[in-house]
Amino acid sequence: MEKNEILQKGKKVIEMERYELGRLMDSLDDNFVKAVDMITECKGKIILTGTGKSGLISRKIAATLCCTGKPAFFLSAYNCENGDIGAIQPNDLIIAISNSGETTILKELVIPSAKTIGAKAICLTGNTESTLAKLCDVALYIGVEKEACPTGVNATTSTTNTLAMGDALAMVSEEIRGVTREQVLFYHQGGAWGEKLKDEFEK
Repeated sequence: MEKNEILQKGKKVIEMERYELGRLMDSLDDNFVKAVDMITECKGKIILTGTGKSGLISRKIAATLCCTGKPAFFLSAYNCENGDIGAIQPNDLIIAISNSGETTILKELVIPSAKTIGAKAICLTGNTESTLAKLCDVALYIGVEKEACPTGVNATTSTTNTLAMGDALAMVSEEIRGVTREQVLFYHQGGAWGEKLKDEFEK
């Protein structure tokens, strides 16, 4: 494959991602507002869960929420079969991610169990008419017309959309809660970002 063709194919992938992000932005509605309110007002933990690539994105969203001072962690859906469902308490909020909305372990075990315990649930899904969407208190649409993968199989645009939605939820909640740069310094005490903030507040 020639250099220019490789470059064009790379640009095509990024263009597809940008296009789907535009569609995602246009899809935001009252459900987004409800989800932000649920995150902001949560008195317990925020628990992210999913399988496969959705599980990986769940980990990142949980980490982002922690950086804003919201206690959050990733809960392996599969480990819930062996006792980890005990991590969920009545004041908690579950954010379940499933592009299809039909991930068996989420719709048959994790979310029903969480609801029985008394936790609330949000799902990020590409199918707002799915079983999972109907089980949750709020369903946010993160669906795409097409994955950027040449075979149409590997999660690409869909995971980008999911990550962007997670960032939007976390950042809007952070702003509503009035998180200050001083607080961010406390959460980021190490690394290059922590050093930059230390220099800023020591001046």
